[in-house]
Amino acid sequence: MTTAPACRHLLGHGRPGVADEPGDPRQGRAERERDPPHSQRPGRPGLRKPARSAHLFTKESSTMTLAPYRLVWLALWVEASPAENAAFTEHFRAALAPHGEVVVHARGPFHRTPELLHFEIDLTPRESASACLQALGFDRVAHVWERPADGRAFLHPAVHGALAGETEAATAPRFETGDVVRVRNSSDARELGLVDAEVIVGLPDYDADTKPQQRTWRYSVHVEGQDETEDLAEGDLEPTGRHVQLYGERISITRDGVVDGAEALRGL
Repeated sequence: MTTAPACRHLLGHGRPGVADEPGDPRQGRAERERDPPHSQRPGRPGLRKPARSAHLFTKESSTMTLAPYRLVWLALWVEASPAENAAFTEHFRAALAPHGEVVVHARGPFHRTPELLHFEIDLTPRESASACLQALGFDRVAHVWERPADGRAFLHPAVHGALAGETEAATAPRFETGDVVRVRNSSDARELGLVDAEVIVGLPDYDADTKPQQRTWRYSVHVEGQDETEDLAEGDLEPTGRHVQLYGERISITRDGVVDGAEALRGL
């Protein structure tokens, strides 16, 4: 099965796997794979990328029933050596533990800026995801979460930059980016001519205007032979147990003409 080179459906929410440059937000972690964002240190430009959820919680709505599935994600870039990976992993885990359950992923030197270590953090907050981000010092500006550029360090003085976002829904997404699924018989599937077809899950999404505890998942899906993705509800898809590397595999060619990084593409 081949993957579509272009996406019509751009992600607004969710938490898929690492992406290279699929054109998103989640789609996956494409924004984390780009250059680190501007940190709290002056004179070091960078990029600011959108958080996944566009739902703006008001003070009144923060008192509503908590969504069963809540996630705050953080991407951090730290000025440190690879030998300090374990120490920073433990530091971030301890620093964030008061806010909820923490899982820290140490990704090692950032591929575009090797002098920076890259960390990705999944935080299941005890409160709403937006309240947790506010407690961490982030502010909602339009559709993105940002930290004030006031020169204060975030979690540790060595943190050069940080991205943050949140997801809240009735359940965790059943499928991950790259899962091969079979399309069930539904009105949408019949309209698209995809009943019983095998497609590849791209990016999860939900209606941000729906109350968090009532949100259900939809996915962009890559269809063999199409340049554009389609959009289907989670209930329209059933797993096959297979998975492919949809985004994130980089290919480089050495001076001798040897291709590196193509192993994952052989299964597509």
